[in-house]
Amino acid sequence: MNKFLFIVLLFFAFQIRMVGLTVDFKFNKVCLGDTTILISLATPQPNDSIVDWSWDLTGDGRFNDGKGDTIKHLFQTAGYQSVGLKVMTRDGEVKAIYKLVGIGEVKADFIMGMGCTGQVVSFYDKSEVKGDTAFSWLWTFGDGTSTYDKNPTHIYSVAGDYFINFTLVTKNGCMDTTSQLLTIGQAPEMNLEFSGSTTFYEGDSVIVSTVETFDSLLWSTGEKTESVTIYTAGEFWVRGYLSGCYNEQQFTTSIKEFEKIPVIMNLFTPNGDGFNDLWEILNLSVVEPCEVKVYNRYGDTILNTDNYRNDWDGSWKGKQLPNDTYYYFIRCFDNVLNKGTVNILK
Repeated sequence: MNKFLFIVLLFFAFQIRMVGLTVDFKFNKVCLGDTTILISLATPQPNDSIVDWSWDLTGDGRFNDGKGDTIKHLFQTAGYQSVGLKVMTRDGEVKAIYKLVGIGEVKADFIMGMGCTGQVVSFYDKSEVKGDTAFSWLWTFGDGTSTYDKNPTHIYSVAGDYFINFTLVTKNGCMDTTSQLLTIGQAPEMNLEFSGSTTFYEGDSVIVSTVETFDSLLWSTGEKTESVTIYTAGEFWVRGYLSGCYNEQQFTTSIKEFEKIPVIMNLFTPNGDGFNDLWEILNLSVVEPCEVKVYNRYGDTILNTDNYRNDWDGSWKGKQLPNDTYYYFIRCFDNVLNKGTVNILK
């Protein structure tokens, strides 16, 4: 053999020897109660062979729980189990490897919100998964509808009792189902009434009230009364609660520009709170001077002035007038008669 060929053969023999023994194993993915099959993938170096496969199935560092290149084992607890394989060859080479073997288990559970007709009910997956990963969710809402969303929402149109069924499936095929009873209440009817138009001049207002009676109310203004006075343009809402359910109404107000005619408040609230305490011609500076006469329902003159200054506080003869409707007659710079009603509301 020539010297060059000898060197080449020696090099490859050294490389093969360097590869050495490789150790690995595979396993099937199971759920708790199923048998796990562990299969060795160990490969010896050329011209060598494996003579022993020893398994550590408890993760205690001792390879005395099983023998052979393929074994079957029934794990008693769910989760990720530390499993080791030690391999020895005929030439005395020994190597070991540990891997986490998943034993799947799922316990389906969920929570849900309150339920009323016409309103969104939320459902949340609270399941516990061990040794596996959640893969698919199935919800049936008891009214003939279902979804595969993880955390769905649903709206019921009819009050009543509904059984909610929830099934969770893992990547390994483990599955569990649970059910809960959901009671859907009847949302209360809600209607609003307005003291005037929701489009008014700067400085004017509109009183918004609920028609029905509720256990409690909450307005977007933060008030909790049966009515609120709105002075600005915007989008508003009110929510009324009754017997555990609620309904909500929205409304919009807007401000319109002044014209060259008297803009007269149709109500004011002389209660000393600093808002709407005086009856005003809102664009008085544009249309003055204004002659003003106000009468009660019996024809008594309770206000009479030829140069009104937006200073009437709802009193007559030194006393506050009762809540009622009063009648005004106003002539301003153009001498055109303007007549109508103003309400005192305290």
